Amino acid sequence: MGQASPDSVLEIWGAGRDHLYIRLGVQFRIHGRPEQELLPARYVRLQVVSPLPLRVDGTPWTKGLVVDGDKPFDPDNAPADVHVFPVSGIAPLAQPHPRTIVLDRWLAVPAQHEAELPSLTLGPAGPPDGPLSFQSTFYPDPRDEHGVTLPKVPVDYCLDPCRLPFDREINIAVDGVWAAASLTRFFPPERESPDSIVRVVPEVVRKI
Repeated sequence: MGQASPDSVLEIWGAGRDHLYIRLGVQFRIHGRPEQELLPARYVRLQVVSPLPLRVDGTPWTKGLVVDGDKPFDPDNAPADVHVFPVSGIAPLAQPHPRTIVLDRWLAVPAQHEAELPSLTLGPAGPPDGPLSFQSTFYPDPRDEHGVTLPKVPVDYCLDPCRLPFDREINIAVDGVWAAASLTRFFPPERESPDSIVRVVPEVVRKI
């Protein structure tokens, strides 16, 4: 399952010390929007950082994250299958220190011209058998014209699952096992778009 932002879905299939394994969909085809002439690709900038920055209000990144309804999220004792939810209204993550950026790359997300567009599954957690991942702030999943939350969303642009090598390896002993991925460069401070938080593991945990 992937985490939604205003017009994209990021699925994190794997996260290692030296890479991120993702699938990315851009430009939802919902609410009966007619097919339009597509560009060959949409270009999206992805940043990954570790360790995580504070939130813009100066609180730790764990502030406002809960499990089992109302229990505070404990990053040091989180089961692999736990669902982590951000409380509505918490502050976004602040812009990270440059030294914490492990990936900063433009991605070409190809247009999809097939009769049946690819769909990405939405949910509070990452893909089954993938690493623990969740949104940094609350953002509602897309809804249909009747206001019903969509379990899947078709997209006009889709990047097939791919492995993105980091520019430098995460030092887990120093920086911990958590990383954050952003499609907005963690900017601006008042942004609605959430970032994705993921737990780093030594090996890819899902095979294609």
